[in-house]
Amino acid sequence: MARRNADGTYRYVLVLGAKVNGIQPSRALLHRIEAAAEYAKQYPHVELIASGGQGPDEGMAEARVIARELTARGIDAARIHIEAESTSTYENFLFSRSIWSGESGLTVVTNDFHVRRARLVGRLYFGLSTDALYARTPTATKLKYVVREQLAYVKLFINYMRWKWRP
Repeated sequence: MARRNADGTYRYVLVLGAKVNGIQPSRALLHRIEAAAEYAKQYPHVELIASGGQGPDEGMAEARVIARELTARGIDAARIHIEAESTSTYENFLFSRSIWSGESGLTVVTNDFHVRRARLVGRLYFGLSTDALYARTPTATKLKYVVREQLAYVKLFINYMRWKWRP
């Protein structure tokens, strides 16, 4: 899948959640939030979907942290939709579908290592065209995330084959 940088084409921007430390965004999530906020300021017609649930070791749902941080950066809360139940990239799309329903595509915001798989999930499962904001990955955690991402591709393939060939 070729790299496709976001250019304001799509109405909705799906900001994928990541680890929350207590009620503060991890560095990876902070980079996603910053990229989304800059983009939203550049393209005032877009609406943002903050997506991500609350893990057992998190003090607040990822989506609620994203929304709070976006508003703190000057984004009008009326432009932000919250999906706070998802626990995976697939669920980010699935549980946000009622918000972007009817659209042929959307912009995905995630860290650079994760963009390709996130866009693939959107295309395979939901038939979406996508472009992306490639948020920087913190150097200290990049190796861990890249290795984990390779394993996630295996899981994606297995789950997709089950989904595609289900009775």
